[in-house]
Amino acid sequence: MRRLIPTLALCSVAHAAYAQADAASSSAQIYGLVDVFAGSMQRSDEAGRTKVLNGGGMTTSFWGVRGAESLGGGLQAQFALESFFQPDSGTFGRNTTDPYFSRNAWVGLAGGFGQLALGRQTNPLFVASGAFNPFGTSLQFSPVMLHTWQPTYNRAVLGDSVWSNAVQYTSPTFAGLRANVLYGLGEVTDRDSVRNLNLTVNYAAGNFAAAVSVQQARTGPGFTTTISRQDAAFIGASYDFKVVQVYGQLQRTRTPDIRTTADTAQLGAAVPVGPGRFMASVARTQRKVEPATETNRTTWAVGYDHFLSKRTDLYAVYMRDRITGFDSSGSVGVGVRHRF
Repeated sequence: MRRLIPTLALCSVAHAAYAQADAASSSAQIYGLVDVFAGSMQRSDEAGRTKVLNGGGMTTSFWGVRGAESLGGGLQAQFALESFFQPDSGTFGRNTTDPYFSRNAWVGLAGGFGQLALGRQTNPLFVASGAFNPFGTSLQFSPVMLHTWQPTYNRAVLGDSVWSNAVQYTSPTFAGLRANVLYGLGEVTDRDSVRNLNLTVNYAAGNFAAAVSVQQARTGPGFTTTISRQDAAFIGASYDFKVVQVYGQLQRTRTPDIRTTADTAQLGAAVPVGPGRFMASVARTQRKVEPATETNRTTWAVGYDHFLSKRTDLYAVYMRDRITGFDSSGSVGVGVRHRF
């Protein structure tokens, strides 16, 4: 018994040391964002106005869990599980078709070679289109994001902003350049051509940033038995002059099955004012359907984003929308956004 006690004590110390070392090599955190706004909304092609209390005025609300474990030699295992939700009603997802982990659900490895991730992942084209306008990824008040991604605005890009069954490689940053390749398997029996593919290259140096993104999509929301493919190309840039940051982007989508081409241009600016910034942006989309149909949509917005702290801000936005054949209509919203 006297010999057993020191042995047990030694095992206990060893186990505690192992647990401490294991904890030091791995980490996990819960995080997210809640965004709610009140407003009066009307598109140009809507007959009436709607007073709303909605989520996602500037950023779609979400929560998530992410973590990493050191595997030695500079190699890490990483994961992220993220779910959109609607804080105005407490409903998970952006809509009734969303899966539970609708924003991201992936696991991968990262190291000197870059990162390789497998699972449901955010489309780099969505990230780029949100990065090069002053209203970010807002799907309520950012003119170019509405034109590009919002179904109610006859979005230019088909498919979701998040791709399921996807493999993504992200390169290391070299001389300011970083590349992403995202491949989404369609998982259709005997039809390997039903898949999505995106290539995005980002560049950042000093006050200048730019991105180029091209993709071909064949599966996801918006694709039907009569629409089987869409090609998209994007270029965006920004420059921070300190007194003002300017943004610009150009996009083109081609949907051969319905002989439609959509060209979108956006210009924007953000000016630091007090503990926040003044924002302005205008986007115009020209949509051509062969042989002779053409429509134009122009949407502009102005707003102020006031930071109460690094994690909490208040915002107010006015937006104006006009489409061919309809009168212009305005929308206004005020909201609060909190990060945790």
